[in-house]
Amino acid sequence: MTKSRFTKNKQTVRDLQGELIVKCFNDQLGKLSYFGLPSPEMKDIIDWQSFFSYFEVVERGLEPDEWKDQHLLLVNAYKNNIIDRMRLLRGDLDKVILNGVDVHSNHLAFPFNVISLDYSGGLLYRDESGTQYRLKAIKKLIEEQDAKYIVAYLLFISTNLHYSKDGEIVKTLNNIRTELNRSKMNGDEVINAYLSHEMDEMKLKIYIPYYINQIAAGCLYNCVSDKPIVYNGNKGTRMMNFRFYLKYDGRTSAPRFPRERLSQIINTPLVEINDGIPLQKSYGLPKIRVL
Repeated sequence: MTKSRFTKNKQTVRDLQGELIVKCFNDQLGKLSYFGLPSPEMKDIIDWQSFFSYFEVVERGLEPDEWKDQHLLLVNAYKNNIIDRMRLLRGDLDKVILNGVDVHSNHLAFPFNVISLDYSGGLLYRDESGTQYRLKAIKKLIEEQDAKYIVAYLLFISTNLHYSKDGEIVKTLNNIRTELNRSKMNGDEVINAYLSHEMDEMKLKIYIPYYINQIAAGCLYNCVSDKPIVYNGNKGTRMMNFRFYLKYDGRTSAPRFPRERLSQIINTPLVEINDGIPLQKSYGLPKIRVL
């Protein structure tokens, strides 16, 4: 039997996500729709099954026997009485999002109330052409979700720390530095501290909420970021989890600046989970202040 990849720390992450689902959709529980990338054991879906009436899940499987993980997922869905509420899409998650269909030409059934993306290979991964197609996939998913349907939803993103020194992050943080300095804030102090910090989590703490806020604003959605989570996952791999609540705001046709301010993103503490216990930490980093 395959050893479970669900650790005590990851269970706490799922519990915090579940609390947020209840908080945001208390009056819709039992009627929600889910899109995501669960493991074949589907621990998160099993924990949350009472919240949802429909699950759309993606499983690629491992070559050359992709069918094994896909079959295991279906078996677990059957054992837990979820099979009648679930549709399995086969293929690479990002390709399914970017193409709009899976390997068997099944289309995504927008809209979704909860979207859960798990990037164990790193969010900023570049393919052979140098394209960061996982970022492109998230952008496409937000645009597709928001362009056709006016629905509030939660977006969960998990990633390890691979590629967290990528030039994309450094350039973006330096752009944020410029924006802060122009606003007469301590941009140099803050961004220098984040870029030089020994923990790569600090760079992602700013970059990912900033990226999601910018894409959401372009689609006329307000984004509320919850505190980023950092924890040791399976085999001690350092992981981060981000939680966003996106809600449509159509007061103008022209995109507006994100409602969530840079100072909010930067000054928000991280939640570090150790042995299943979450604690807020600031790691001694400076906060945004007016000079």
